[in-house]
Amino acid sequence: MARSTTDLSACGEIVRQNDPDRFFSTLFAPAARREALFALYAFNNELARVAETVSEPMLGEIRLQWWREALNGIEQGTPRRHDVVEALATAWDNGVRRDLLDAMIEARNVDLAPEPPETIDDLAAYGRQTAGCMMEQAVALIGQEREDNGDLFDDAGVAVALCGLLRSTASFAAQGRVMLPRETLESRRLKVRDILRGETNNRISEAIKSVALRAEEHLKRARKGARCLPKAAVPALLPLSFAAHDLVTLRKNGYNPYHGAVQRPGGERQIVALWRAFIGRV
Repeated sequence: MARSTTDLSACGEIVRQNDPDRFFSTLFAPAARREALFALYAFNNELARVAETVSEPMLGEIRLQWWREALNGIEQGTPRRHDVVEALATAWDNGVRRDLLDAMIEARNVDLAPEPPETIDDLAAYGRQTAGCMMEQAVALIGQEREDNGDLFDDAGVAVALCGLLRSTASFAAQGRVMLPRETLESRRLKVRDILRGETNNRISEAIKSVALRAEEHLKRARKGARCLPKAAVPALLPLSFAAHDLVTLRKNGYNPYHGAVQRPGGERQIVALWRAFIGRV
């Protein structure tokens, strides 16, 4: 399968520590493509961390602009001295699409906003630009990109992103952040402070359930669409398997986002993903 983690590259180590689901998924990709995938996922980690590491939105916008300029430098043949930038530069001519990376950067402005997304459709758009664009880029890096798979990546991105956001409700609350749509909260007579309190009730569970049901719709469509992809592309879409398991865990625990099993999922997720990778179906 994969080489020992003791000789990981800088990007590989970043992904291993911060994005274990995608690290695990990458182990099933062709060996020659793994470093490019590690570079992509490390890039995503850098973008995701921006909101966590700045004290005000303006500083976050400056950091996102730094990454836009870093991509410009790669295109101009003068990459900045930074582990992730240099890794992206190495992968640049092997399937990197600037439009997808730009979309991933642009989407992170949502993270910097002081208020939650307004609607569930706004949150879905965020998922398409983050997880969706990332999976489309991952398939391209593996060398399996096709022109007619746009809807697949849209649905896959929404499913994976919504599941990730639901699983992270408690950790976001600890940071003073809420990503549940405002309309979803207001329709259940909830306020942002109710989510930040970190205690569940029936109205919170109903709000979580409504987002989870939307994720399930996209998951079903994504899995159906993924059947047309060759087995080699499965590692790029394997996060769908983790998302499916997380939805089951949420349902079993009454859609309580603060439940330990939701926040800290067990190793059985990897067993399921291992089986999915083996049979070549996400």
